[in-house]
Formats: sequence, structure tokens, C-alpha cells
Amino acid sequence: MAPGVFISTRLLEGDHPRLLIDRAELRVIRGPDRGLRVPLALDSLVLGSAPECQIVLHDSTVSSRHAEIVLTSRGYVIRDLGSKNRILLGSWPIERAPLSDGLRLTLGGTVLAVHHLGGEDEVELGAPRRFGDLVARSVKMRAAVGDLEKLAAADITVLIEGETGTGKELAAHALHAASRRAGGPFVVFDCGAHVPTLIAAELFGHERGAFTGADASRRGVFEEAEHGTLFLDEIGELPLELQPILLRVLESRTSRRVGGSAELHHDVRLVAATHRNLAEEVRAGRFRQDLFYRLAAARVRLPPLRERPEDIPVLAGQFAAEVGADLSPELLAVLAAHDWPGNVRELHHAMTRAAIDPDHLVLAASIDRAASDPAAIDPRTSSLEPLPTARRAAGERFERDYLERALALAGGSVSRAAELAGVSRQMLTRLLARHGVRGGGRP
Repeated sequence: MAPGVFISTRLLEGDHPRLLIDRAELRVIRGPDRGLRVPLALDSLVLGSAPECQIVLHDSTVSSRHAEIVLTSRGYVIRDLGSKNRILLGSWPIERAPLSDGLRLTLGGTVLAVHHLGGEDEVELGAPRRFGDLVARSVKMRAAVGDLEKLAAADITVLIEGETGTGKELAAHALHAASRRAGGPFVVFDCGAHVPTLIAAELFGHERGAFTGADASRRGVFEEAEHGTLFLDEIGELPLELQPILLRVLESRTSRRVGGSAELHHDVRLVAATHRNLAEEVRAGRFRQDLFYRLAAARVRLPPLRERPEDIPVLAGQFAAEVGADLSPELLAVLAAHDWPGNVRELHHAMTRAAIDPDHLVLAASIDRAASDPAAIDPRTSSLEPLPTARRAAGERFERDYLERALALAGGSVSRAAELAGVSRQMLTRLLARHGVRGGGRP
């Protein structure tokens, strides 16, 4: 692939739908993590200094969540996540940019380079559908559901990864319902919601008198899930001292109650979930490597809602019907434009609010956009421009800034800038003339 050519995707529908993705990787060529190479794939990658990021950069000038690389219908895009030092393309700060072969990006004191490796990776997709309570219209959700369906027939341990609110418990329940254990119990245990000193008793049960307050014997969740599925939510919060005990139970399929001596045998399928980057937790010494490998016999990542916009109208319609909200075109437009940091859970809460006050979300979105533009609202004054005037002015400023950045990314080429923007060359030329923005003299 010639330098500068975009790394792209191809969707092939039909009897066996699949997604073809140009094989590429991200390389750190300057900074503390120089030499690090990370393959690009279907999953998004958050880059930053925080341990939960998929790409952890040990650079003090990199923000905790600095940037994100997302696979779109046209290829990979990197976007800034509100970092302090921004993403620099040369000396030009950018909010987002498509990835192309040879592209170099600067995050703080770290320089990254994109390299096409030749060939394509193929991802099998299911048809657009539901799987349990999961909605799968988008390519990424169809891929995740396809993996879950295959794993349902097996009896291996599954690790479900994803941000808070993406529906990990729903995925685990759908996996259980489609398995041979569907007639057995589905038991949920949140590792982050219990007192650390009592987690062992909750997991494995305890005998009477085992500790202060243990007035009677009690079964643990492993016993309660017998012949069914045990879902350990937020497994990354499990205290380090309990991790070898859990590992032994997974390997031997036996446990003992706290304060007891009898060995209990278990027929339980384990599904675990986390919003953390467990590989980085292992490197930092906060999670046992052997337990990680045991849990990650199969891994499924649920995409955040911002990566699956095709699913938003379906989910919003479902939630609207549940709570009695009116899903107007204006409200749907606001929902589609939001980033949804709280993911599906936040969308559900938003629709619940919309049932009470239909205009709240539309008005809140307008205020948020205006507040992010210091020229639209001056916090030192008590007056506001009329909303239509402020909206037009903000749109003009955005359009001009967008055109200037598109030209910068395209090296002054109007044709390539039009391709980046997804519009015709004629339309881009008219917009450039309207805003008085000059190209670089290239065709």
C-alpha cells in the first residue's frame, strides 16, 4: 500500500456476511513506550496513561484518556477525548482524523506511526437481529453477538469486556439462555459491591460460627448456581488475595465453605465481566496472570454505544415503548448526535426522562453545544443572543474550522479534502469560496 492511502473496510453481505479489514498496526516510534506495536482490529482502542486504557502510554504528558481509535464503515478514525495536549498532526492540533499508511501522530511526548501490513482480516457477522435483550443492527454488535452465539453451545469460561453501561450482564444472560444450561439458575455476583473481607463467604458460603455474625450456615453463589451459570461482574475488583482461591476453584471445580472442611463439587459455568484492561492490571501486579488466562479462555468485547449508532433508533424505540415516551424526529436527532459516555444505560435513563419532560433533552443538547462555544455564550455577562442567531453563528464557525482542518489533513489538496469530508469536490469548492478559505493550490 502506498503511503497516505487510507486503511479501509469492506462489508460483504449475503448468506455468510463478513467484514474485511485492512491489516494494520500502530507503532510507538518515540517516547517511553518506543517499540510498542499494537494491531488494529474490530475493537476500539483507547490510548492514555490510565491503566484501564487498551493502549497504556507511560508518558506523563499523555492524558489519562487521551485519544481513541475507532473502526467506522469507511476505515479507522482517531479522535481526541478532551486531552490537555491534544493530538498533533505535525504542528496542527486535530480533533479527529482518518488513519492512513505512514501517518504520524503526536500525543504529548509520544509519537505514533500507522503501518499497513498487507492483506485483510476477515470478521464473521451474523444477520441484523436480537440476541436475548441485545440489539444487533450495527456491524460491531453483530460481530459480538455472533461470537456469543458460538460460545453458547460450548461450556467454557467467557470474559465479557466493555465500558460501564454497555450491557455486559444482558450479554451474559443471553449467553446462558442460549446454552444447554438454560434450565438452570443464572446467578449474578458483583465483585465490586461487597465488603472485601466477606467476599470469600459470599462466593463459597460459610458455616455457622465461622466469623462474628455468622449465626447460621449459608450457601455461597457457587452452590446457588449449580447446574447453571455464575456471572461474576467486575471481576477486576476482586481482591488480589482472593484470586488464587478462585483460580483453584475454577481448576478443580471444588470449594470449601469458610469455616468448613467438606469439599463441595460444582457443575457451574463461569462468565466474568470487566470494564478494566485486565492485561494492564496483570502487568501492574494487581491481577494474577494465571487467573487472567483462565478467565480469558474466550473473550467478547461489547462496543460502546458511540461505536454502534445504527442501534440507537432501535434501542430508543424499545425504551420509549417501555416508559411511554414520544420518540419525535427532533428527539431522535438529539439522541443520534450524543456520544453516550454512559452507553445503553444512559440512553435508557434519557428515555425515562423524556417520558416525563419531552422537551428536556432537546433543550439540554442546545445548551450543551452553546456552552462549549465561548463565542456563543459569554459567562461574564448575564445576556444571551437569541438561540437562532447563536446557532447560525456556531454553525458558521464550525464549518470554517472544519474546512481548514480538512485541507490541512489533505496537504492542501481540494480533491483529497473532499474525500476526507465525504462530499463532492464541487460542493467543497463552493464551501471554500463561501468562507474565503483558500486551498493549497493542488487539485
